[in-house]
Amino acid sequence: MDRSDRNNLLFASDALPSLKGVLLAALIVCLLAHPLFGAGDPRPGTILVQELNMRSGPGRHNPPIATLRKGAQVLVLSYEGEWVRILYKDQTGFVMNRERYLRIDEPAAAAADALTPPELPDRPSGDFSRKLAASRKKVAAFSKKEASVISALDDTDRALDSARKNVARLTTELKAVASRISDLEARYSEAEHRAEANEQYVADRLAALYKLGWLGKFHVLASADSMFDFFLRKRTLEQILAHDDAVMAQLIRDKTEMKALLTRLVERKNEKQASTTRLNQRIEAMKTEQVRREALLAEIRGKKSLQLAAIASLNASARELDRTVEAFSAKAPSASSSPVMPAEKPFAALKGLLMMPVKGKIVSFFGHYKDSKFKVTNFQSGINIKADRGEPIRAVYSGKTLFSSWFKGFGNMMIIDHGDHYYTVYAHLEEQFKSKGDPVEAGEVIATVGDTGSLTGAGLHFEVRHHGKPMNPLGWIKKG
Repeated sequence: MDRSDRNNLLFASDALPSLKGVLLAALIVCLLAHPLFGAGDPRPGTILVQELNMRSGPGRHNPPIATLRKGAQVLVLSYEGEWVRILYKDQTGFVMNRERYLRIDEPAAAAADALTPPELPDRPSGDFSRKLAASRKKVAAFSKKEASVISALDDTDRALDSARKNVARLTTELKAVASRISDLEARYSEAEHRAEANEQYVADRLAALYKLGWLGKFHVLASADSMFDFFLRKRTLEQILAHDDAVMAQLIRDKTEMKALLTRLVERKNEKQASTTRLNQRIEAMKTEQVRREALLAEIRGKKSLQLAAIASLNASARELDRTVEAFSAKAPSASSSPVMPAEKPFAALKGLLMMPVKGKIVSFFGHYKDSKFKVTNFQSGINIKADRGEPIRAVYSGKTLFSSWFKGFGNMMIIDHGDHYYTVYAHLEEQFKSKGDPVEAGEVIATVGDTGSLTGAGLHFEVRHHGKPMNPLGWIKKG
């Protein structure tokens, strides 16, 4: 077949979309494999062993995110030491670069000859460049999109948590304002009753004083039968007039107080109205974040690649938690080994004696487990306890709060130091009643159950660690 025949065949393929797609895919794969594009360009590969773990990063310490079967076709994207980054079914990961594991297909000589410039069809070279660039961008976009969705879930979780806290704060403020308004109204009512009673008394006394002024004080005193009666009348008259002055002064004070109370009442009612408006706005924001979170969770649960990305993200968060607790243990060991709250017994003596931190049902356990859906093995560093939102969480023993803030993948989280490098971790919290540095007593309520950072709903993630290393919490909790 000469060049003209090949051109005719290629142009005829335009009328056959499926055949055109096959030919275009073959050309792109050949182009990707051609030496012209350098060693760093994507190359097709084939899995040679029965099962091969694809990991989230280069190194055996990274968790598997998929299991590849023998004969699976992959695209080799880059090389990192003894590992290669590959694309498999819209998901990127790492496998070991071993000939017995992976065959990286080299371009055949015939294919290379077919791709030399004289033999290419008479089509603009820019078309192939654009398609090749688009395919490379698509490859890079897979992992970026997955990561962005998981990151968006964390951002939404934090925004929802912030909205909930704002709603709780504004609700408390509203209660305080309502209490102040109630107090002011009671004081106003009391002053009003006093003023009404005094007004009637003052009116009667003014009438009497008017008559006294018309008759004259001397007439009242002169009508006394004796000097004793004279002085008695004089003293009584002075007391009556002094009492009248006091009643009138109290009436003036009551009127002044009523005016001030009325002004403060208006201010407090305006404050309440503003707080109510802010509260309603925060509630709407919270509803918006809840809808966004539910949509993201639905998207993650509906796509295998996103579920695997979520698992990988949780594993990354767990490793970051490992580093955080290990740093606490390594930093200032003398201070870390002496918690603020004195304890009757060292934490190590309480193995098998601790109470559950919350009322609920344990739904996942410590240790390695295999995901039945994705056939990947993971490690859980604690236990998950399903419980109602708002259920009180208690410290299992006395100690000092080392951490009380947001932690990616775990939501609101607290770490308590119990001395001798023993720590307990409480995650997915709704409210936190302890801040960093606060002392904690055994059995004290330190938080409430929430779903922050959780993909499975409300519950508590609980861990026990020694020198930063996770231990099985069930070995520490009292049975029954």
